[in-house]
Amino acid sequence: MNRRLMTLSLAAAMALGAAESRAQGSGPGIGTPLVPGTTNTNSRVGTRGANFLEIGLGARAMGMAGAYSALAEGLPALYWNLAGAAEVANVAGGLNYAQLYGKNGLDFIWGGAILPLAGGAVGIQIGQMSSGDIERTSYDFPEGGDPITGSTFTFSSTMGMLSYSRRLTDRLAVGIGAKYATEGISNARARWFGGDVGLRFRTGLYGTTIGAALANVGSSGRYEGTLVEDTSQKTIPGTIRVRYRTEDMEMPTMFRFSVMTDLVGGPEALLSQVTTAGSLRAVGEFANAIDTDLQGALGVEYSYRNIVFLRGGKRWLNEADSDFQGFERGLAFGGGIRLPVAGRSVQFDYAWNGAGELPNTNHFGFEFGF
Repeated sequence: MNRRLMTLSLAAAMALGAAESRAQGSGPGIGTPLVPGTTNTNSRVGTRGANFLEIGLGARAMGMAGAYSALAEGLPALYWNLAGAAEVANVAGGLNYAQLYGKNGLDFIWGGAILPLAGGAVGIQIGQMSSGDIERTSYDFPEGGDPITGSTFTFSSTMGMLSYSRRLTDRLAVGIGAKYATEGISNARARWFGGDVGLRFRTGLYGTTIGAALANVGSSGRYEGTLVEDTSQKTIPGTIRVRYRTEDMEMPTMFRFSVMTDLVGGPEALLSQVTTAGSLRAVGEFANAIDTDLQGALGVEYSYRNIVFLRGGKRWLNEADSDFQGFERGLAFGGGIRLPVAGRSVQFDYAWNGAGELPNTNHFGFEFGF
């Protein structure tokens, strides 16, 4: 009797162990769970708020895979390195549109203006990322179509910044700006206040320029609103009032360091200082955010008579646990055209960015007056 009881107990233990193994996804054909260990690196991804501030903007910059902080010309300087705005001698402005990850409704519209003032340049920029319409479901209408709350909702992220840039010498320029950001849905949003600083230094050696920028330094924020703070939840048999607890999230602070070299066509070019119809420059950049791994990027830009531009680049995202990503992830190319209009210039740019396992991203840019 004892032997039979022991046998039944052992069989039950083995069955429970097999069931637990299947539940954890370690059975044949199910996959291996990712568990902490000495060989696994710590990931900071998803630990900060307002992550949309890390999305690269500007068709010209994104055509070079975001290797742009040392180049930092025109409107994209407001996003990548505020010091670059100090080089603008006339009123300039523009608009950029990013179609993120294919035609799924996730768009980012960003624009701004630069105005020479007080011995430097004042810049203003504003941008919004929108998810497009998402079907809304509720307790009473799990399939959607609630006549009270509405059939759809939109998640949006908005940022704005006011900045000032100035040349301290003929080689050194600096910039500083105050930033506001918010994201969420109606009646449930988080808000942040922060700032950016940047510098740009022309070394005078082989057309080399150094750029550095510190972005998104600021406050923490948490989701607040009637949907979070005081919500009615139906239960059986009645209705109770509940309050959701949300946590503070810090801004995604990021540091960028970049070096640009004129290879061909400039008076200090590294390879050829002969002035020709075409010029070629290369930019390298390292970016390290508080919630990402160290990212390196390399970009090139060819200009023909300062009218037609061709660009290409590659960004290495260095995500340790993303073994499935291919070389095309972070790959970029683009181009643009700059035309004189009424004594000023008008520029159109386009960039394509490879997103690996996700649909690719398209960027469109329009600038005037630079």
